[in-house]
Amino acid sequence: TTRAETMLGDTAVAVHPDDARYQHLIGKLIKLPLTDRSIPVVADAHVDPEFGTGAVKVTPAHDPNDFEIGRRHDLPTLTVMDERAIITVPGPFEGLDRFEARSAIVAALREDGRIVAEKRPYVHSVGHCSR
Repeated sequence: TTRAETMLGDTAVAVHPDDARYQHLIGKLIKLPLTDRSIPVVADAHVDPEFGTGAVKVTPAHDPNDFEIGRRHDLPTLTVMDERAIITVPGPFEGLDRFEARSAIVAALREDGRIVAEKRPYVHSVGHCSR
C-alpha cells in the first residue's frame, strides 16, 4: 500500500474471484496487523490479479474504489483520521499526523517482518478537496 496509515481502517482484503491463489481464503477471517481486529477476505471483480500480489486492502472510508467494494460486501466504514489528518484510532499511532503515522506504521510492520517488498517511487493520485 502507498498509504500505510489507512490500514488502521481496513475492513477486508479483496481478491479477484477467479484468482486460484486465493480461492481457499475467500470467506475466511485474517488478522489485521498492528490491531486486535480480524477482517474477511472477499472476492471482488474490481481487483486486478496481475497487479502486485493480487490481494488488496479495503479501506472504505479513505478510498472511493474501496468504498464501492465496501458497499458491495456490506463492510463497515472506519474513519481513522480527523479533518486535520491526525490519527484518531486508539493505540500507539493515535494523535500522530498522517505522515508521521505512515512512517511509524511502516517501521512497525518492518520490525514485525511484515514488509514483503517496497517499490519506490510509486506515483499515484489521491483525490481531495478544500473541505
